[in-house]
Amino acid sequence: MKAPFKLITFALASGILFLFSACGDDTNNTQSEKDSLSQNVTEINEENLITYLIPSPKDMFAFTRNGKLKYSAEVLNPKENADKYIDTKSQETGFGIYSADLAYAAAFNQTNTASEYLKVVENLSDKIGLGSVFTESLIDRFKRIDNKDSLLKVTNDTYYDIVKFLEENDRNTTLSLISVGGWLESLYIVTNLQNTYEEDNEIIQLIADQKNIFENIILSLRQREGDPNVADIIKELQPIKDVYDKLEVIKIENADAKSPVPGQIVVGGTTKIVITEEQFNELKKAIAEVRNKLAGSGV
Repeated sequence: MKAPFKLITFALASGILFLFSACGDDTNNTQSEKDSLSQNVTEINEENLITYLIPSPKDMFAFTRNGKLKYSAEVLNPKENADKYIDTKSQETGFGIYSADLAYAAAFNQTNTASEYLKVVENLSDKIGLGSVFTESLIDRFKRIDNKDSLLKVTNDTYYDIVKFLEENDRNTTLSLISVGGWLESLYIVTNLQNTYEEDNEIIQLIADQKNIFENIILSLRQREGDPNVADIIKELQPIKDVYDKLEVIKIENADAKSPVPGQIVVGGTTKIVITEEQFNELKKAIAEVRNKLAGSGV
């Protein structure tokens, strides 16, 4: 039961963490460092994997400190959509979506918005059996927040508590659905903030680099395809897969496998994923359609 969880958490950690953290690095990063993100995680011997946790909110939105992307409340999933989540699948994926929104608001020090989305996340947590994570002590910590670092730390700590709780209680299917929701919402936010295509834009490249990560997410989900909710999610993610399947992977000579994120491991680093303007627009549309369907926002 643990093996699929290791694969999806490694894939997400390799994907979202690099996607957002690398955007916040200084401009001295080399192209080869960016290209090294185009790793093929499937080649890793899973028995040798350390269980990488899902990237924390602090990691996910580290790019905000560099100011390369701005805050926009318009990309958040409306709070009232949570009332539409009446089944397990929508509640668990919705929890992931709103957790990403909470992290995004926290990263930009939007205290009031973060507090509002915390309430949504807390309400959903009761419905999916995570209510014990949201203690009075935790809520009190949010009330006493006075700066961005504190807000990010509390959000960060809460996220790790949730991952730990689900892992310890062998609720890996729940964790997978939450992970998909969080990954999808994070990518939705970035693709909407990056409105135009630029061939050498590092954010565009990092979005393209999600191809390998997405393939491994699908691979992991297929190992739980017997669960009806997981089977549904796989089908609903198909439009995104259709676009990523079109992206060309080219070989890079003398690629540097050094990670642009200090302390993180990059496997490989000898390929680059190429995305055209047409493919970027197709991907952006597919992500929006799938996200809006899962979030209940319409298309």
